[in-house]
Amino acid sequence: MVFTDNILKHIRQFYLLGMLLFSFSTVEAQLNLVPNPSFEVYDSCPYSIPATIYKGIEYAVPWFQPNIIDNSTDYFNACDTNNYLCGTPTNYEGFQTARTGVGYGGFVSGFITLFDPYREYLEIEFTDTLTNGHKYCVSFYVSYANNSDRSTDNISAYLSTNIIVTNDYLRLNYVPQINSPVGVVIDDTLNWVQVYGEYIATGGERFMTIGNFSTDSNTTLVFNNYGTHPYAYYYIDDVSVIDCTTTGIPDSNLGNDLELYPNPVADILNLKFENTSTSFHDLSLSDLTGKIILQKHFSSEKEIQLNLSEFPPGMYFLRVEDGSGCTTKKIIKV
Repeated sequence: MVFTDNILKHIRQFYLLGMLLFSFSTVEAQLNLVPNPSFEVYDSCPYSIPATIYKGIEYAVPWFQPNIIDNSTDYFNACDTNNYLCGTPTNYEGFQTARTGVGYGGFVSGFITLFDPYREYLEIEFTDTLTNGHKYCVSFYVSYANNSDRSTDNISAYLSTNIIVTNDYLRLNYVPQINSPVGVVIDDTLNWVQVYGEYIATGGERFMTIGNFSTDSNTTLVFNNYGTHPYAYYYIDDVSVIDCTTTGIPDSNLGNDLELYPNPVADILNLKFENTSTSFHDLSLSDLTGKIILQKHFSSEKEIQLNLSEFPPGMYFLRVEDGSGCTTKKIIKV
């Protein structure tokens, strides 16, 4: 199909640009398989609307939308200093500071007055294919736009082997693997709300599409007094897909010897090593984007305390290494 070939060519060209501009400095930081996860990289600044000249999410290379007839899924960045329609924190959909950096995406999750059912999606190609049997932690953050007059409970992610392409703006008929909680309407205009799920790969998955895949009858739409735009609109930031299968050298039994408490943790995380005789422990804590936010080296201690009070709530990965092996533990910060 000519559309598929053209889009794939476009993605691969801008993927190389995006990775050059948004590279990470450590192996751990490359755990995230989503390029340009916080929408900071762009090929040109999104200045204007209408849709006839507005490129939308494809400005944030290598993100794109499956709706090939036009571009409607949005991109916002603080670089827009002309009319602020596509800027951050102020734009035509409302006001929100980026969770990371100065850029984020935006899409319609429900709009029953235009088409039935109208949807907008954004799509990304991973930096590598998923491995059969591996567990992947999938996460992204959304915030409800305060110019919308309705909110919804249904925002999901679909991981696929092949690229998703459509010739219209109607609902994509796929069953997503990652879903926000059913019946829990996302209407927070002040904060970023995490949508999180774990996925066991069948192998070969290369793409992820985010949006509302449910029919209108299975989507809760709650009308409110926030705004006048007749649809449910959401900003999106910090998208990650990380292989969270436990890795390390198993013969040290470090994972079994390490006790973590409390987990979930609010401030102080305690680490207790039961049977290890090593003279050192190297620790690194990374967030869901793969960025290392804390590193420590300890000598001989059997009990260690880490102060996590300064970090925002969410999921983190703690990697512990000693003289005989390493282990990775999932930490929930509340």
